[in-house]
Amino acid sequence: MARQAERGGNPGSAQNAAMLLKVAQTMSKLGVAPLPRNYELFYEALAGHQPALLQDMTALGSGATQAQLDQIGTRHNLVAHSALAAEKARASAAGAVAELAKKLQTNIETKKSFSASLQAFLDRLDADPVVGMSDFASDATRFGYAAAALLKEEQAFALQVEEIAGQLRDTTADIDASRKALTRDPVTGLPNRTAFSMRLASLFGEDADQCPSALVLVTIDGLQDIGENHGSGPVVKLLKKLAPVFKKSIKKNDFVARIAHDEFAFVFNDVSADNAAVIAGRIRASIEAIEIALPDRAFTRKTVSLSAGIAMSRSATGPADLFQLADLALKAVLANGGSDLLVFSEAIGGQARKSCGSFVA
Repeated sequence: MARQAERGGNPGSAQNAAMLLKVAQTMSKLGVAPLPRNYELFYEALAGHQPALLQDMTALGSGATQAQLDQIGTRHNLVAHSALAAEKARASAAGAVAELAKKLQTNIETKKSFSASLQAFLDRLDADPVVGMSDFASDATRFGYAAAALLKEEQAFALQVEEIAGQLRDTTADIDASRKALTRDPVTGLPNRTAFSMRLASLFGEDADQCPSALVLVTIDGLQDIGENHGSGPVVKLLKKLAPVFKKSIKKNDFVARIAHDEFAFVFNDVSADNAAVIAGRIRASIEAIEIALPDRAFTRKTVSLSAGIAMSRSATGPADLFQLADLALKAVLANGGSDLLVFSEAIGGQARKSCGSFVA
């Protein structure tokens, strides 16, 4: 959404504003609390990016509770709800550990009491070796019962430890799932904008690889038009077809993410600008070969292409600057009609480089 707003004259800005207004009106009409995660939930549902989410929201009807809304958001791995689920999982883990610590303390106190009683008995024997048999038998019987009770408590504690360990394993799995959802695009399964920002930052960290890296920002030409004219269904199908093509197009140490509705970002490691352009060209040719069927048009197929802006890490001072350079190159392509590839140069940037806003969080 941010990059669309930066591009003057892009009709997506007006559509986005209208969608935000629709979200606010719908939430107000249904009496839904104005929480950030609720805005995300209704936006994703009404924007049509996830038909299954819209179906679940429609089935819910009016009068939905916050718990029901959160359940749907978590089920569809929305970012805010995944964070909520992770927080609940952490709270559950903390509670389990606290419970285990309490039981352990009780167990320790019981052992201390038994040990103290036993020591007192031994002290009596040292002081009076000729203690009466009746007293000895009585104490022995009492210690026998105490030992049996202690053994029973130990067995129960072992079972409780195993049970809590199982809860912690489940909680760890929940946290891992939530963490993954926070950095994954729910439609394509690719890394999302958050993951992209982290990857971009890693190019300039203390442990950054000194090999040259290329950032390639991509806009899918024609995707917005398909959505406007044929609805979200074909768009989702096309995105799901693009994702595996993008994955197969990169090496193991490269990276691809979906950072906006029709925008993707690639990071190619250990490449020159010419190498990056060649790879981007191959990716464009691959997606241009993909055909998507349109609703109620059995014999009509739609294709898309891409526009790409490329920038090299060695030309940038940091992650925000690198994104800015690639963004300027992409804007230059779009200004000339799109469906082309362009590597950033000072001739492209000029004064625009100084005034362009930063996208990377």
